[in-house]
Amino acid sequence: MTTIAFDPDACDRNPYCPVTRACPTGAMYIDKRTFSPAFDASKCTGCGTCLTSCPHGAVREL
Repeated sequence: MTTIAFDPDACDRNPYCPVTRACPTGAMYIDKRTFSPAFDASKCTGCGTCLTSCPHGAVREL
């Protein structure tokens, strides 16, 4: 199992973030207040699906 980290400083804050669409558990989601990607580690299963989805490297493996 993989441990995933999200770096909001590397994120371009795109409201159409491909990582949020790829995440099968909803751990990566669009925050309704800021309209930008956010990460809920408690929902992450470590499947790694998101790792190849982020074009900016904001999602990485620890």
